[in-house]
Amino acid sequence: MKRLILAALCCISLCISAQEETIGSFFKNMPDTLMPYLSHNNRLDMIDFMEAQMKAEVTNLMGGKSEMTSLTADSLSIRMNVMLQVDMKLTTPEQPSDSSRHVISLWRTYTLNGQLDERIHDVYTTDWHLLSSRVERSTLLRRDEKIRQDKK
Repeated sequence: MKRLILAALCCISLCISAQEETIGSFFKNMPDTLMPYLSHNNRLDMIDFMEAQMKAEVTNLMGGKSEMTSLTADSLSIRMNVMLQVDMKLTTPEQPSDSSRHVISLWRTYTLNGQLDERIHDVYTTDWHLLSSRVERSTLLRRDEKIRQDKK
């Protein structure tokens, strides 16, 4: 009996250690506050559709369509709507620590009339704690403001 229990525990520990950390597993467990367009079920459906090699389009919480366009072991891309593209990448941190073998880079790219308007790059731990954030704004808005000021 003891051998049976020991064998079962060894099998369970091997299965747990064999589970690979993929971007899909982190995406499934992402807090809803970081992806307000998609419910947890939407995210699960997208992963399932991609793994079944189907079109990974879901009706998002805003009533529109969102589509996962790419999924690999370490990255994914989602077209949330015509103005928002979300990309995620699982990478090794610049300064690795024992508590974090990987970090998650999350880019949100906003476009207006097909031109880049703003890009937000956040870096998270694998348990979704924010490490850094950077916003890149397009010069389009600044140029428009300058034109308005020049007209005055």
